Amino acid sequence: MFLSFLRFALDDQCPVPEHIEEMDWDALLEFGQSQTIVGVLYHGLKKLEQHPSRPDKYKIIEWFSANEEIVRENQRVNRAAAKVTYLLYKKEGIKACLLKGQGNALMYPDPMMRTSGDIDLWTNLSTDDLLRYIMRVSPDSDIEYHHIDFPVFDDTVVEIHIIPSFMGNLFYERRLRKYFDEVKGEQFRSIVSLPDNAGKICVPTDSFNRIFQLSHVMHHFFFEGVGLRQVIDYYYLLRRGFTEEERQADVKLLKRLNMKKFAAAMMWVLHEQLGLDKQYLLVEPNEKVGRMLFDEIMKAGNFGRSDDRYAFKGKSVYTQYFVEIYRNLHYAWQFPSETLWGRPVSRWWHMFYKWKLRRKAKRLKA
Repeated sequence: MFLSFLRFALDDQCPVPEHIEEMDWDALLEFGQSQTIVGVLYHGLKKLEQHPSRPDKYKIIEWFSANEEIVRENQRVNRAAAKVTYLLYKKEGIKACLLKGQGNALMYPDPMMRTSGDIDLWTNLSTDDLLRYIMRVSPDSDIEYHHIDFPVFDDTVVEIHIIPSFMGNLFYERRLRKYFDEVKGEQFRSIVSLPDNAGKICVPTDSFNRIFQLSHVMHHFFFEGVGLRQVIDYYYLLRRGFTEEERQADVKLLKRLNMKKFAAAMMWVLHEQLGLDKQYLLVEPNEKVGRMLFDEIMKAGNFGRSDDRYAFKGKSVYTQYFVEIYRNLHYAWQFPSETLWGRPVSRWWHMFYKWKLRRKAKRLKA
């Protein structure tokens, strides 16, 4: 019932689900909160304005209140995203594009229906130049493997990415990094306006997003879990369309990055569970792996926060390492390069590489 309503909410051409009068609106709201998609579901609820099975006014008020909070957060984060990208360029001459987040929201029928998150930026700076800049303006920033904290706001997390995303298998990550380097210059040309005159931001190309955002979902699937919000982002991205030539280029790259099987699983989820038309699928869906992926999405919730099977929070780095290995062994048969030959090794490389970055930053700071 929840999924049929989600399909109805996603697609304005989708008919009202059967047996809508049996909907448990409280349980649906709880489901939306666990998956961080309340705004999407509320979009569907608004389409029932003249329907006899619309919930009573008290439940509508509850849904309205939850959605208004999402709208206010979007307005705040939109202003912050426009401000930080403007200041970077105006004061420092640094070009920055917004990864995911408020850029993804613009692909939705209503940009305010997507739950906002952090502001993730990718700049035209090299790694060394980025470190120099950060050490000059924010010398106490925390440096991670693929991003650096950029504390410019008290109420909004901003991260500047060294690379947009990464993989568990270092061999394929090297290829992914090479792809990012090859297309980097193209990602700072598309300027778009945010709702309510909040300002303008730069967003990446659709062709870049089809690879990058899938790698992002794949990373989180193997790291902590992934929810429907990221899947819905990809749903609306693919619905923007692409040519057959572009599709073939994407498939060739997905094979080279060893992401084709995960892409096939995602296509099954998008088509069978969310109702995405086959014309928008990049590869042929894989039902077996797709069912496994969808089952984990439903259990894990947004970034695994609803998953009580594997507890990472509060544990030491080393304990988290073994919990992650144990968790990923469940997917080893389908994805051995990530779970067996990748992440158990790459986690140590991440620690070493972070140490190198932080050491270099200290030298630049001095």
